[in-house]
Amino acid sequence: MRYAKGGLVINPERDIPLLRQVRNSRFVSHSQLFELMRFGGSDRSRDSFNWRVRRLIKSGHVGICSGVFCAGSAVYRITREGLILLEHHGQFTNVLHSNTQHLPHASQVFHALELNAIQLALAHKNQLASWQSEVEIASFNTISRSPYEKDYDAIVDVWVGDNRARFALEYERTLKSSKQYERVRAALQAERQIACILYLTSGMEVLVHLVHELDSVPKKLAFANAKDFTQTLLETRVFVRGNGPGTRFRELLQ
Repeated sequence: MRYAKGGLVINPERDIPLLRQVRNSRFVSHSQLFELMRFGGSDRSRDSFNWRVRRLIKSGHVGICSGVFCAGSAVYRITREGLILLEHHGQFTNVLHSNTQHLPHASQVFHALELNAIQLALAHKNQLASWQSEVEIASFNTISRSPYEKDYDAIVDVWVGDNRARFALEYERTLKSSKQYERVRAALQAERQIACILYLTSGMEVLVHLVHELDSVPKKLAFANAKDFTQTLLETRVFVRGNGPGTRFRELLQ
């Protein structure tokens, strides 16, 4: 079969998973995207991956975020053209689609990159069973008859021995206002579908304040520094209400 010179031929098994990952991550670095594709089984060749990304950038389906430093490689986000292509292949979400007025804002870059790093850390240690992104969760919440009480940053299934365990993940990079934490407390108190919620923070100052704000929530909440968690994962010692920092996260999940 002949194709028009310069035309873009889409591979549903390689291009569409890549575009879906860029959309679901909101922002993702070049190196993170390759690792995510490799773990997902979509692309194991670095050269093939680099070629695929270049052509999707050239065609306008993936955008490069200018002015983003300290990420180690280029940072990508989905474009409106990329969303249209995903929808053409049946990949639609209610919260981020081709008619969305505002696409992901650059202020979300480092929040998204840290979540990608956490996902990859679990995958590298063969502890990750599944990962639902905030985009997927928020979309589910808009159409489900039994939604989660909050659009969590991720819902994660991990392997604890031979068993799967689920927790909701929140990454707190900066502090919210008192009014916002009132709404967070109400949502967490009302949650019935998730038994354990892990809050990771960008530093100890945020962690201490967050523990204070959420101390009254009678749920299984755990708190830890994000950098500590990416290093020790399920063995991380977490702060738990009334129990201090002496509990390994693995123990809460069992």
